[in-house]
Amino acid sequence: MRRFTAPGSGELQLWWTDLDAAPPADGESTLSADESARAARFVHDVHRRRYIAAHRVLRELLARQTGRSAAALQFDIGPYGKPALRGEPACAFNMSHCDELAVYALAPQGDIGVDIERLREMPDANALANHHFTKAEQAELAGTSAHERALVFLYGWTRKEACLKAIGCGLQVDPHTFEVGLRPDRRDVLVHAPDGPVTVTVESFRDGDRAVVSWARVAPS
Repeated sequence: MRRFTAPGSGELQLWWTDLDAAPPADGESTLSADESARAARFVHDVHRRRYIAAHRVLRELLARQTGRSAAALQFDIGPYGKPALRGEPACAFNMSHCDELAVYALAPQGDIGVDIERLREMPDANALANHHFTKAEQAELAGTSAHERALVFLYGWTRKEACLKAIGCGLQVDPHTFEVGLRPDRRDVLVHAPDGPVTVTVESFRDGDRAVVSWARVAPS
């Protein structure tokens, strides 16, 4: 597992790991009954193992952050499905995984989001962009060279996802209604959320040849 602290992000830390690198022998013992039941519903063993590993790592990170037992941690689910740690308002977190790669964002407070996507060919990038990107972002993608197009698309895609996860409103906000850009630079983004306009700081980076990661944080009001 590796850790990255984003400069100027208010102590937001990112941890990312390979879920297949060390399959947990007793990982399921730290899960809640609901998590164990969900794990049991996976048809394929590889998906079950990755789910258990992803949630075990999350619990271990939150246990370090709070000084509580990993197995004793309980979660509340927001109106649009975003989890929060019960009884710990000063511990913000979010997680994302794609295949065997997982990333976790932790901060002492605030609303944060993170998203990871494996670097891969994206033959449907233009079609997806037409539905989810702004006109300016579509034009930016169209002007990108063919060998860079998948990377640039995934920057935009993960930035949108991270912003929506930070706000915690799910798809109540249409991704094409706010502009994040298709480059990894940090920028402030205005999002018209259900409860009013919100400013979100978003930034991205490339994890070698494996993945693209974006994190986002709602600016204090």
